Parts: sequence; C-alpha cells; structure tokens
Amino acid sequence: MAIWLVLLVLLVAAWALLRVQRLRRTQPSALPAARTLFDLRTGDIVQCDGRDWVVEDRLLYDEDGFQWLEYLLRDGPEARWLAVCEDDWLEVSWLEQGPPALLRQLASAATPFPDQIHCEGLTYERREEGRASATSSARTMNRHLASCRFADYEAEGQRVLSVERWNDDETEITIGRRIDPAALALLPGDGRSVYRPAG
Repeated sequence: MAIWLVLLVLLVAAWALLRVQRLRRTQPSALPAARTLFDLRTGDIVQCDGRDWVVEDRLLYDEDGFQWLEYLLRDGPEARWLAVCEDDWLEVSWLEQGPPALLRQLASAATPFPDQIHCEGLTYERREEGRASATSSARTMNRHLASCRFADYEAEGQRVLSVERWNDDETEITIGRRIDPAALALLPGDGRSVYRPAG
C-alpha cells in the first residue's frame, strides 16, 4: 500500500512539473527589450513633439557598404520619416513629404540634382548625392526595393531636404529638420502593424 501511495505522489508531482513547464512556455516573457534608433520594429512607438507615431516600415539603405535607416511612422492619416545615419557622429532627421509644387518641378528636371533648391523661403545646398539600394523589413513580398539615386540638402536652422529618384522615373521628396535623438522616446510594441491589414 505504501508503494502505491509513493507512486501516486510521484505521478502527481510529475504532472504538476509538466504543467508548470507548459505554462512557462505559453506565457509571454518579461517586458520587451528597450529599443534604440537602430533596432525599431513594426508596431513600436516613437514619441516626438507630444505625439505617438507607430513604426510601419523600416528601410535599410546601402551605398557601397555604407548603410543608414529610414523608418516610416504613422499617426492616423499622417506619415513621417525618421532618418538615422551614423557616420562620424549620429545624425537623426524628422521628415515629411515635400511640397507637391517642388515635387513637380524636380520630377521634370534632368539629373544630376541641382546644386541648390529654393523651398518655403529657404535655400537648400546640396551636401551629397549617390546611388543606394534599399531593403524593407515590413513587406512580405518585394522586400528588396529598386535602387535609387539620391541627393541630400541642408539649409540654415538644421533644415534638411532629401530627393530620391527610383528607377529614374519616380521622384520622392522629403523635407524636415535635424533633431536631437534625446527628444525622442522609443517604446517597444507588439510587432504588428496598426495600419496594414493582418495577412
């Protein structure tokens, strides 16, 4: 009888141990790891200027081995780009779509890019230009985007402007400002897009 009792106690202990192990596997781990400007993911939150922006895509640009990041951020219908470039020092820019009139003007212009661009009362001087490939992390298909020609411009007051020509026929312009990375709060999300339908 004592043997049966010992076997029953061992069986109950083994069952309890297996149950605890299963619960540990199904329960989410501790809080998600803190994010940096180099590892934001879809669904993460970037707080800037008192607003919460959701990361919707992450583009990694590569120009002959030199790389930089641009994150597509959304807050409702509005979009912004957070550009992160680490060269001799960290440069972070907060960008939005450029004015349509400037887009039309530059889309019809021949390359190379102009030395100066006049926009919204400022004169932007070309700082650099080149060709880069881009890879998206949020897309299921077409992760490797076509290469683009780009030119980066600067104006007084930490103002920046970027022109990208994709496949030599589609022009995109973003305009904005350099920002102090400390002005941003980066919060981990759940890894899911808020604005794209679940697939």
